Amino acid sequence: MDPLQHAVEEASKSPPKKARDKKREALKAKQANRKFKGASAPDPSLGISLEDFTSFTETLKTSKRIFALLGAGLSAGSGLVTFRGSDRLWRGIEPQDLSDPQAFFDDPAKVWWFFSDRMKRAQEAKPNSAHVALVKLAEHKEGFFAVNQNIDGLCERAGFPPSQIAQIHGTLFKIKCSKHSAEKDKCDYVTEATYPVNESLTIPYDVDISDAAAPLPDVGVNDLPRCPKCDNLLRPAVVFFGEATPLSITERTYNFTSNGPIDIMLVIGTSAVVLPAAMYIPVARNAGAKVAFFNMEESDEGLATAWPGDWMFKGDAAATVADMLKGVVGNVGGRGGMN
Repeated sequence: MDPLQHAVEEASKSPPKKARDKKREALKAKQANRKFKGASAPDPSLGISLEDFTSFTETLKTSKRIFALLGAGLSAGSGLVTFRGSDRLWRGIEPQDLSDPQAFFDDPAKVWWFFSDRMKRAQEAKPNSAHVALVKLAEHKEGFFAVNQNIDGLCERAGFPPSQIAQIHGTLFKIKCSKHSAEKDKCDYVTEATYPVNESLTIPYDVDISDAAAPLPDVGVNDLPRCPKCDNLLRPAVVFFGEATPLSITERTYNFTSNGPIDIMLVIGTSAVVLPAAMYIPVARNAGAKVAFFNMEESDEGLATAWPGDWMFKGDAAATVADMLKGVVGNVGGRGGMN
């Protein structure tokens, strides 16, 4: 047989199965790119399949009412510690033991140092790509509403529309009178704040006061911030453990969840064990929502367990959230904080 004719015949034969499969996958990826505003397929390093990326994006694009529950894992990519991570202890103390009304009553100086340290770190941190992507989603979707468990202020600094977010645990960047919730002689004083709240609560340069080996500066009760209206001690305007969520926040969230079907819920950076926030997952399911989890690990028990038909995107939320939302909001840049 003529060599040229033989080469033509060989080229006309069907490619091997592996080659056909590769071509089919490449074609599917191209189709996905065109379908989702030119967004690329999921970042291979995240281990997310094209099938999950596609099904999630299609659902998110067509969703009119989207509910999100945001936890500390959202801000981990900005360098902030979580309440349940291995680095959570402050001077060897559980954070929840310092976020407590009794702890403030017993040792207000220590509690103020704890929150001053948290305020300083949050003030120096920058919103990451997940914060930015969520802000863009809120801007794209009028029916998007988030319950934020974080008190670090990063969602606000990223530009989150205030009408679309409920700060369920308050914020580090407000302070209020310690008699704000008193049954008698209550004081309604509250004001914006930044680190340092006063000169006496300035952390010494290059000292990590979260390390028990570093001595805490000696500050007397009279040096702590005091209310200008009644002269009682001021305290961080956060919801301490054992305190109720403000009624106005509860009502806003109830109004959203009870105002019709919910198409999809995003559970981001939270193990969903703290009430009442954890109960919003079954509330959303009862309203018809499929749930997408963005957590470092998959839970096999409790409310944060994925059901059949849900999505589970494991990894740093700063990367996974931004990557999975890009089919709707476009690319928002790298994993790090905003400039």
